[in-house]
Amino acid sequence: MKRFSVAVLLLALTGCDAVRARRARSRVPHVVLVSIDTLHVDHIGPYNTEVTTTPFLDAFARDGVRFEYAYTHTPITLPSHASLMTGVSPPSLGVMANGDQLPGEATTLAEIFSDAGYRTAAFISLGVLQETYGLHQGFQIFHDPFVDGPMRWYRRAHEIIGPIKTWIDGHNDEPFFLWTHFSDPHEPYLLPDGPADTELLLDGTPIGEYMIAGADHRRAEIELTPGEHELTFRSLWEVRADDRPETGVDVTMLIVEGLPGADDVVLPAPLRPTWSVSLRNDDAESRRVSIVFAGRLQRPPPSFVMPNYDENVSRVDHYLEELQGALEDAGIADETLVVIVSDHGEGLFAHNVLGHAAFVYEDQLRIVWMMKGASLPPGTVIEDRPGLMTDIAPTLLDIVGLSSAGMEGRSWRSCLTGAECPENEPWWSYGLNHETRGLTAMAGYRWPYKWIWRRSFRRIAFDASQDPREEHNLLKDPGPHNPEPLKRAAESFRNERRRLSRVLKASRPDAPSDERERLLRSLGYLGGGGAAPSEPDEKDEKDDDEGEREP
Repeated sequence: MKRFSVAVLLLALTGCDAVRARRARSRVPHVVLVSIDTLHVDHIGPYNTEVTTTPFLDAFARDGVRFEYAYTHTPITLPSHASLMTGVSPPSLGVMANGDQLPGEATTLAEIFSDAGYRTAAFISLGVLQETYGLHQGFQIFHDPFVDGPMRWYRRAHEIIGPIKTWIDGHNDEPFFLWTHFSDPHEPYLLPDGPADTELLLDGTPIGEYMIAGADHRRAEIELTPGEHELTFRSLWEVRADDRPETGVDVTMLIVEGLPGADDVVLPAPLRPTWSVSLRNDDAESRRVSIVFAGRLQRPPPSFVMPNYDENVSRVDHYLEELQGALEDAGIADETLVVIVSDHGEGLFAHNVLGHAAFVYEDQLRIVWMMKGASLPPGTVIEDRPGLMTDIAPTLLDIVGLSSAGMEGRSWRSCLTGAECPENEPWWSYGLNHETRGLTAMAGYRWPYKWIWRRSFRRIAFDASQDPREEHNLLKDPGPHNPEPLKRAAESFRNERRRLSRVLKASRPDAPSDERERLLRSLGYLGGGGAAPSEPDEKDEKDDDEGEREP
């Protein structure tokens, strides 16, 4: 049995005795948990009937159970997945940001299934979920695609579906718990077969054209004759009407191998649209030199992001169908419980926000939650009560017949069988700045009402069920529809903010390794590595609790 310290929530695996484990393996021998990174609910058919590009998810929802409203506690990948795997909220886990570490004392779904006699395997596709951050706990196989292959902080669905299908084919005759993670909708919003965006020239002579905005490490071999030379990167980005002044492809990493003194090469800033560096060969003979470089697309405009985002969502839908086909080919589809969730959403320019992490709008906090199999009633939609990320693990375990003792979340199994649904309870969500580990926004939910604090300006509030785009601020027009729950959320704000700030301070990791820091910078979660995934929506103002108006 594992225990947290007094300051951290107790999590324990209890009651999963041999009889219960045998019954679970017999009743639901195969469990597949699919998490899709950065998936906005409005961009798949089950949540938006105008979308016609996700046929597999549409059919999955018709044949299974869907939560119309489900939420994460934070729009950040690692803490959201930590809650998914433990049924415990990020503040209780002390996992508040990417780069944090899941405590060894936490009990994961994989550990529970492994103890119950299931084979366990995970296949991830984003660098912030690597083994070093602790989500490998309980997985007998934790497939890390970043050990070999291209130097890039993400993998596309087509790069990991092969190993997933191979694993299923090799374990179809035994109970298993399989977690698969797809991250195609995540920034940089590029298609794998996209055009070249940068040309490399030496002394005006073209060397080659490359797509570097996808963060791949590209390499060019050049012959450097004695004397001075000019290495030039020229952007091939086609100017669009909705470009911003900062829009363009930046070179974010340049390494010159095989040339003495190349450590002195400094990247100029800004790096667009064309820039050059000087290289000097002081030898009497030519040198063979390797140029290694990578880049990033800064401030991509809506005309670029939106079609590419939808295309990448459609690609995930295709590979989900392949995953289902692998279960069918193995002859185990009918005895498999499949759970499909998203870890968080994406701004996609609503409220002038492109990405996620720092904001708590519905676009970022609402998640997908659908399940199929294990005799779940097909075509069921839970419409009037929101589920939380912390509810997914206990619900899954309850369906299978294993204990979820010690988890914060609640099981919804009884609701799915026509019995009582869990009562709505208030909860808080948060956004933060990874560089400073400072809170940037908080949302207090008292369903269907939502009260929001944002660091940059005044409080706002919405009816999340009637106004999912958050266009009508209830605090602008006080009256009977500005109910008591909003006042209670405002009254509890300061205490909750202080609590979260204390957790952030206490859980601050030791100085990150160079590798970890490079990863977070490449993802935009730390400054200096490109545009942050989230963009400010208002002029930043001094944060001061004094004198701020509340309802």
